[in-house]
Amino acid sequence: MKPRRTVAVLFGAVLAVVAFVTPVGAQSAQTGSSTAYQINARHDGSLVDSAVGAPPLSRKWSRDLGGSVSYPIVAGGRVFVTVASPDGYGTVLHALDADTGENAWKPVGLGGTYWWSALAYGGGRLYAQNSDGVLTAFHPATGAVLWTVALPDQWSFTSAPTFSGGVVYTGGAGSGGTLYAVNAADGTVRWTRPVQNGDQSSPAVTANGVYVSYACSRTYAFEPASGGPVWDRRTDCSGGGGRTPVVADGGVWTRDGSGGAPSVLNVADGKVRGTYPADDRSPAPAFDGRQGYFVDDGVLRERHSRTLATRWTFQGDGRISTAPIVVNGYVYVGSLSGQLWALDGATGRSVWSTDVGAPINEPDEHNVSQPLTGLGAGGGLVVVPATNLLVAYGQ
Repeated sequence: MKPRRTVAVLFGAVLAVVAFVTPVGAQSAQTGSSTAYQINARHDGSLVDSAVGAPPLSRKWSRDLGGSVSYPIVAGGRVFVTVASPDGYGTVLHALDADTGENAWKPVGLGGTYWWSALAYGGGRLYAQNSDGVLTAFHPATGAVLWTVALPDQWSFTSAPTFSGGVVYTGGAGSGGTLYAVNAADGTVRWTRPVQNGDQSSPAVTANGVYVSYACSRTYAFEPASGGPVWDRRTDCSGGGGRTPVVADGGVWTRDGSGGAPSVLNVADGKVRGTYPADDRSPAPAFDGRQGYFVDDGVLRERHSRTLATRWTFQGDGRISTAPIVVNGYVYVGSLSGQLWALDGATGRSVWSTDVGAPINEPDEHNVSQPLTGLGAGGGLVVVPATNLLVAYGQ
């Protein structure tokens, strides 16, 4: 459990003292490793790792991998990323030693029609998916292929896989959309469900639901074991594309690429709990208990997850590009200028910054021109993809 911390909170003109603890019924932060896009299966960007000391941090290693770099999986003493192939379409899987940044095993070509690919980790295995829907399980220590499956019925895949409870969940598009649940042990498809689009929405998964969200605020909840429908929120419009949802503090946090207001929905029934301002390119928010961190128009803002009141704002250089992550109460964000910041999550005070050495690209949830990118942490490291660089910081 995270330690309790008491801070003074100013909402409007009212000063109150609030104890920030994990809310009743909420799930605790991921511990020690990054296993999916935005750290964990809920995509809430939150990690507790006692091996990551309080910033300032120092650079441990840096690698130029020759192409745009994905978000990292950090687990089992390894850092895994995929990289846009410098020789044409497709991507390459890299496994690096977390201590040194050297290759842990030889890079593996993943193929694919485009430069998109994404990773997940769980059950002692690494899972890689390319843009053609080829999903492969690797032994993370050796790189040995354990199984591979071509997901059926669709031809365009841009939704990062998520592991939870022995199942890999992912989505595909091309002819409508499909949500897949794949047995992580052998690659057999357990169930599929039709969805409106299937693009660019990495499933957010808890013990009670699998959540995906698409254009026009079309959001679905399915039962994880059977795929049975739990709820389906729809509006009067329709459109293509999606965004990865975040599950935090009893809500499903959605963003709408069609111009609608981003919303937080009740996990139990899908009813709208509130809306918050963001533009079409705003990345996924991160959460630490009831503190939410949102990047919009190059600026980072803290909002209370229930009142949605903003307590502090961090301008940085006005070019903040990444989805935030929260490690031991510190918020990390990166900029298109190549700057990385660590902020005190309670106050918004910058406690450390560094120049990574290359632009830190935003996660592109519109196209297939690069692997899905983002920050990661675990095993004592904060790991930053910056264009073609992968840079690790620690004590």
